[in-house]
Amino acid sequence: MRPPTTAPGQHLGFHDRLQALRQNSSSGSSIMSGSPTPPLPPIAENWEAHSAHSVFSDSGSSCGSDSLLDIGSPLPPFNPLEGFSKSAPEVPDVKPLQMDPLDGFPKEDFEEESNGSRDMLTPISAQASGAYPDLSLMAPSTCGSPYDFSTPAFAEFTSNDARRHLLDHFCNVLSHLLVFKEDGGNSFRQLILPMAHKSPPLLNAIYAISSAHLEHRGWKTGERALDLHSKALQGLAQLIAEKDRGNRDEVLAVIMLLVYYEVVRSGSAVSLNSHLRGALSIMRERRGKRGPTSTFLERTFRYFDVICALSFGTGPLSGTILSQNQSSDIGPTLREASAMASVDTLFGLVADLWPIVHRLSTLYGMKIEVEKEEMASPGSEKATAMRSDFENNASTVELALHQWTPKIPGSLVTTETPADDSRLQSILHNAEAYRQACFIFLNRSIFGLPRSSPKIQTPTKQALQACLRVVIFSGPMCALLWPLFTASCEAIDDVDRNVARTVFRHLESRQGMQNIVTAWEVAEEVWRRGDSGDTERGWRDVAADLGREVVFG
Repeated sequence: MRPPTTAPGQHLGFHDRLQALRQNSSSGSSIMSGSPTPPLPPIAENWEAHSAHSVFSDSGSSCGSDSLLDIGSPLPPFNPLEGFSKSAPEVPDVKPLQMDPLDGFPKEDFEEESNGSRDMLTPISAQASGAYPDLSLMAPSTCGSPYDFSTPAFAEFTSNDARRHLLDHFCNVLSHLLVFKEDGGNSFRQLILPMAHKSPPLLNAIYAISSAHLEHRGWKTGERALDLHSKALQGLAQLIAEKDRGNRDEVLAVIMLLVYYEVVRSGSAVSLNSHLRGALSIMRERRGKRGPTSTFLERTFRYFDVICALSFGTGPLSGTILSQNQSSDIGPTLREASAMASVDTLFGLVADLWPIVHRLSTLYGMKIEVEKEEMASPGSEKATAMRSDFENNASTVELALHQWTPKIPGSLVTTETPADDSRLQSILHNAEAYRQACFIFLNRSIFGLPRSSPKIQTPTKQALQACLRVVIFSGPMCALLWPLFTASCEAIDDVDRNVARTVFRHLESRQGMQNIVTAWEVAEEVWRRGDSGDTERGWRDVAADLGREVVFG
């Protein structure tokens, strides 16, 4: 649906507004009440007066360019947002990636689909490519690993130019897209990459995920991601067959990278569940001395165990709820040191919310079992007991969500540098988006409230506002898809849908993964059917009709 256009200059650009508001913090508000945070952009203060389109449409906006974060994305200037400025303003507020991840790969043309339009995410035609760079002239990557890479970069891993470039893409692009912070180093580069030096299966998994990410952008990489993925799977099977307890971390690393591969490619529930079951089996059977790598991989599993349960409407495989110490990599001394130190590498500021999300994800399966029992034995004692247990669990989760707030010292909300301050604000709003999305999931999928209910529409608006602020404050978007998609599917008003379009566009442009494209297609179809009168059809049914599986992560 086309949002209303706004004449250029009708609204001040966000950069100008933000600078003015930062100088007058007395009118600002924060997720943490009483915290001296920078004020939010007007979009958050006057939601009905400023649609997302109008905020980004004027030529003075730092977010109003079609070239924003455009690093070879298949995302074109899509028709519903044709009111966007076509100029190319400076983008100081929305931070680009540290390098051009696609430099050096020849592009391959995309052919647009002829069976229907995809206004938002149809791949753009390829641009002319430059010559392949001389890798001998590339500076070594400062990965923080024990390996001191010599020129040409990553020569210790392989002599193949294309594969060295895939490693470079993994280190300098993908690894940044998968974490919330890197002030203490990037775990994928510090822990996973050194292990890959002596592990061909792990190295193939890295090649596969890098190649898949580039292929989604329409770039040739020398070897197909599917072939590299097959080699990684064959190597994983050999590692598991060895039954060597000493290679536990290596096996887990391969499995978790293959999970990330499925996310990038928007894989199937069967593949993801197979990988996660394999990881759980390895963790249970091969117990040994645990170090930083083991802890990081186990926490990565915990994240995907829950997020995949939310994706496919199944219960978490682990069946256990993390304690606060298990779910966070932040120690108590670091929590007191600085605001950014309170941010978890994988979970952001939702590490202590994750046990609640874990329990929330179990409710969907419980609801199905209760309904089956009530249909088979109406009024039976077992059905009554199951219904009571289900309702008690749902009420407990609802109360916990109402009581939860991000755990960050109020006196440390503002940081020493403007860059960290903006990043922290973005991460705070990511946490709020998760909380509101949990309310949507609880009230819609568990309690079965209609889409038009205020208990659905209120958190939908708040979640979309929070998602938009993540974009405005230019923070990490590695875990934004679930709250964005959950809220988008319930959006009824044009204003809310315009915001969803805007955030989806920036999320795909930043992350460049197929699962975002799939999620957008499903959300758009949910809207179309809702506008046609099918207002209560759930997104899982719509996705099944489309032959799609939405994979969060």
